[in-house]
Amino acid sequence: SSVSSRVRDTSRYQEWVIERTLRRLHPDIRSKLDEVKRNIIMEYRQKLKRAKMDDKVPDDLYKFQDEDLKHLLKERHDRLSQMNDDRKKQFKKYEMEKELKHRMALRAMNEYDRKVQEALDEEEKNKKIEHAKKIKHPGNKAQLEEVWESEGFDKGTFNPKTFFKMHDMNNDGEWDDFELEAIFEKEVDELFEGLGDVDEEEKDEEVSRMREHVIEHIDKDEDGVIQLKEFVDYANSQDFDHEDPWDAAFAAEFSDDDLDNFEKTLDESEKLDVKAQAEIEKQKRLETIKKYEDESKINMAMLKEHSEKLKEALLNANKAKDLEKAKKLVADSQAGDQGQKATP
Repeated sequence: SSVSSRVRDTSRYQEWVIERTLRRLHPDIRSKLDEVKRNIIMEYRQKLKRAKMDDKVPDDLYKFQDEDLKHLLKERHDRLSQMNDDRKKQFKKYEMEKELKHRMALRAMNEYDRKVQEALDEEEKNKKIEHAKKIKHPGNKAQLEEVWESEGFDKGTFNPKTFFKMHDMNNDGEWDDFELEAIFEKEVDELFEGLGDVDEEEKDEEVSRMREHVIEHIDKDEDGVIQLKEFVDYANSQDFDHEDPWDAAFAAEFSDDDLDNFEKTLDESEKLDVKAQAEIEKQKRLETIKKYEDESKINMAMLKEHSEKLKEALLNANKAKDLEKAKKLVADSQAGDQGQKATP
């Protein structure tokens, strides 16, 4: 199958990288690796002796070999995977705490302020959805060509090898985490541009998710970095041209049940802290609503008295910041309500 053949190709590539890496090592570095391994084995021999077990070790095991490098690469890969998993869990916790504070702030508002805030929330949510639709898939041709253009080059002249070397800041022939994340800064800035509350935690998570995604697809030897050959091979593959949509980090990755369970895990001290932060958020939201009203010059208190249709008319007019339009919308809505009442 295509999957098994891809696995075999990846395995062969890993073998080639390991052999090449050890071949290219400076003799002094290779000697140091041998020394480190020798010390480790001597330490184990001492433990075996103390346990009165056979401590004989073949001479060739004292040298740093291919299997040792494989072990180190696997250990690094596993450690990076664990770090990514921990980061995701921490971000999910952050987002749930943020949502919990927001819901508590809404519950503490009066009905009028809550309805206005919910309308603002819905508008912000729709804006995020529209922004996310414009995001290019990280690491694909369209996204990297956009970076290429932003650096003063014509899109049609995109060259993978040149692009790689331009973003290999320390000229070591590899893209590490920092060099990769720098490539996605423009895309992430555009994603959050124009949003009411730019959350730096969400921005950082977005960059991390893009970096993790690209490494997962390009890093064939799984050493946590992307080498020039890996990138050029990827740029010459069909995957480079794909246009799959990208799910932004601020798309909620938890359910209401997750949120309920999270709230139950909080101890009394944490609950008091969340409640205090929710009160701060409530005041912040009320200030936003007040500013929203003042700028529009519309008496939003009318929302307390009129129909849902009128509320929608006021909110739409308020968004447009057009007082004359608001008056007309209000008049039309009232006329419509009276007409409905007169109909038997």
